Amino acid sequence: MTAADGEVGIGVVLGSNRPQRLGDRVGKFVLSRAAQVPGTRFTVLDLAGYGLPFFDEPVAPRNNRDRSPSGPVRRWLDDMAAADGYLFVTPEYNYAIPAVLKNALDFLAREGEAKPASILSYSDTPHGGNIAGHELRLTLNKLGMFPMPKSLPLSHADRLLDEAGALTEESPWAAKVSAFMSASLSELSRYAALLRQARTPAA
Repeated sequence: MTAADGEVGIGVVLGSNRPQRLGDRVGKFVLSRAAQVPGTRFTVLDLAGYGLPFFDEPVAPRNNRDRSPSGPVRRWLDDMAAADGYLFVTPEYNYAIPAVLKNALDFLAREGEAKPASILSYSDTPHGGNIAGHELRLTLNKLGMFPMPKSLPLSHADRLLDEAGALTEESPWAAKVSAFMSASLSELSRYAALLRQARTPAA
């Protein structure tokens, strides 16, 4: 992903690779709200499209100065490094994030360091993947990212969103989801711009 000069680049990481996944609806919903955020380019980083192998490097990425990955791993690392911030969209599998998402994160060294990250968990239950969201927050902290403090687990996402990612009902809950998503993306963009400036060496 490449952002234009002065434009903030946000990677929207789809954390499931299952066919007919509910995450496609959630991702489309996110992008519909992202279009309203000025000066920001949102790029989908779909783990289903990378074909990453299982992580089996003999040395932890952060400690491996001679590391030279290629193929899907190189593409994943380059895309993560190019982003100024992230929105992780994750379901919950047995009280945890999907293995494909944890595996992808295990390949990172410092690509995400000092960058903000929002978490959007979802499910077709009343819980909205809440436990997975908390677990993911711990992993992102370990990788040096700055998880945003506010999150909204998306419960009953199968009923709330249609196949195109549009809200299917008019209710206080749907209105809250819509308002929160727009505000959350704007906040993520703002922090991404500030932290990018902080990471830039002084002349």
